[in-house]
Amino acid sequence: MRLIYFFTFLGIALIFYLSWVPDPHMSFVWFLPEWVAHWADVKKNADLRTAVPFVFLGFMVGTWLSRSGHPWSWWVLAVLGLTLVAVVAEAGQLVLPQRHFSWADILWGAAGSGLGLLMAFLLLYINRQLKVRY
Repeated sequence: MRLIYFFTFLGIALIFYLSWVPDPHMSFVWFLPEWVAHWADVKKNADLRTAVPFVFLGFMVGTWLSRSGHPWSWWVLAVLGLTLVAVVAEAGQLVLPQRHFSWADILWGAAGSGLGLLMAFLLLYINRQLKVRY
């Protein structure tokens, strides 16, 4: 469980860091592989690149929710909480001269979070179905 907490914290920190890097070009981020930075810097991927880390973050949170046995209402709160992370990340860009606030990025973050949570839920559902049959 500690590993899930660690990767969730790391994911949130990574989202804030990448959102608040002064230059929006990912080719300047030292730890990103070149192919990832190149993909992220292609103009047509500008909005979609916001969703990618949120998919992983949503999956981590969904894994925690499923392992902890929280009710479905917590899953709804998880989507809202992860969307709040996207709002804070975007709001931070208001003070950076080369960055800009984008409602589309917030929606992409929410969509990525929802997809990650859905993947975790489906994995839990499949796992339970296999245990029932055998």
